[in-house]
Amino acid sequence: MPSLRWLLVFVSLFVSSEIALSASAVSRSTEPESPNAPSISTAQLSVPVAGPSVEVQNGPNGSVEIRATGPVDLASELMVEGQLADGSFASVPQLDLDSMKLVSFCGQRVGTCVRVDERGLRPVPWTGMSCQSQCNFTCDGNIRLSGRFRYVVTTCDGKQRFVGPVFELPNASNYAPN
Repeated sequence: MPSLRWLLVFVSLFVSSEIALSASAVSRSTEPESPNAPSISTAQLSVPVAGPSVEVQNGPNGSVEIRATGPVDLASELMVEGQLADGSFASVPQLDLDSMKLVSFCGQRVGTCVRVDERGLRPVPWTGMSCQSQCNFTCDGNIRLSGRFRYVVTTCDGKQRFVGPVFELPNASNYAPN
């Protein structure tokens, strides 16, 4: 029965070549079929790594609370942005004669970064004043600011910004301190 043996050899070679062709097709599945076909690489299929999650919440009387999901290092500057006539926002410069800080009390020394986690951080509130903004008490050219503002913090490496909701300070002529 030589024909049966040849038939078995033929079938085994055929099956082997089909397996090899399938493996080759799988390994080439990331290659474009034509010059115009998009290429899919494993990097495109990978799930992106999520960055830190930080929430900036407004409180009463200029206060702010910053919470993070897990520990995150934020730059120590607490930025305030004011809304311009065209609706965009720009940084309010020189608050507290330099910049406001993510400090829990005046006199607290901080480095360039502050670690925040689920427990949150409640920095000293913004007074709404131009240079006695947070912890500077030696200003002689102070004015009360009014308009629409928001707080902004960034990661220590500056790669991510976290923006709080807009809040409004009344016009100075309508302001009646407590």
